[in-house]
Amino acid sequence: MKKYEKESFIKNFFVFFSLMEILLFFLFIEIYHIQYEEYKKNIYKNMQLCSLTMQCKKFLFDFVPKKNNKTNILITKNHTFYSFFTIPKSQKFLLKISYPNYHITKDLKNIQVKLFFRFLLASLILALLAFLFTLYSLKPIRTALRLNEEFIKDILHDFNTPITSMVLNIDMLKLKYQNEPIIQRIEYSLDTILLLQNNLKSFLHQLPSQKNYIQIDKITHNRVNFIKNLYPKINFFFKKENELKAFTNEELLIRILDNLLTNAAKYNYPGGSVTTIIKKTKIYIIDTGKGIKNPQKVLERFYKEQERGIGIGLHIVQKFTNELNIDIIIKSQQKKGTTIILDFAKTLKEKK
Repeated sequence: MKKYEKESFIKNFFVFFSLMEILLFFLFIEIYHIQYEEYKKNIYKNMQLCSLTMQCKKFLFDFVPKKNNKTNILITKNHTFYSFFTIPKSQKFLLKISYPNYHITKDLKNIQVKLFFRFLLASLILALLAFLFTLYSLKPIRTALRLNEEFIKDILHDFNTPITSMVLNIDMLKLKYQNEPIIQRIEYSLDTILLLQNNLKSFLHQLPSQKNYIQIDKITHNRVNFIKNLYPKINFFFKKENELKAFTNEELLIRILDNLLTNAAKYNYPGGSVTTIIKKTKIYIIDTGKGIKNPQKVLERFYKEQERGIGIGLHIVQKFTNELNIDIIIKSQQKKGTTIILDFAKTLKEKK
């Protein structure tokens, strides 16, 4: 089960189980009240018997003046149950039978303990039912996702043959025509296809995340030069105020930088600029492009504001920055540009 499937499963399970548990809680409260009323009725029945026999060990007996005391009803007061009964041939006194507080406390505790264990048993059964129901409800969605992933895998597999053929033919053309501009443009287009293929692979698979101490500034400079070749109409600038070395995964970092730099160029204006700055523990990628309408939503899967793309590039960025413990901040204004900041401060504290 993949991460997003686990997240969906946990949320659905929690919602279903929580609702059922709340209903179960109120049901057991009602059951307790019913049993409490039955308990009082039983106490009163025993008092009636005791008024005839006067031989009940748990009850206390006393004779009190009649006054305004009501007879033959159960009275609950000061955590004690008692009742008054008439005495044959007595006009002035009544028989008072009491059930002491310590007996009531003990009896009610026994009722509560029994109900508590029944509640736990019912909760376990509900948890099992919620688990099975959640699995069942997610099955069609998981099947659809599996079919979607298999479809993308088949496309990626079919890409390999024509891409390999194009790479070989471009190498042959370069030998024959050397540095012809049209050959360079074809090569740049092929690099774009390879970048998209890598994004799709990253979307489908969990890439290895073994970490090493790597030179972030050098890798960033290399990726800027790589993306610059793909977008000759955009001006790329690289500035480094200090060296930056961090404990991270190089392959995942390359995927992050390629996606961010590609977006900065793709959604820019002809003649616009993309400036990458290394400063202290941060990488700043600043473009003069179209900007983002909803920066807080742009990292969501399949969210996009332009017709181009499929909306997974920045979601992949968020996925990898979370895995590498890199903070990402997005600031943007429409028609003015976007600034994306990658902060490696947390990775510098990690041990090798």
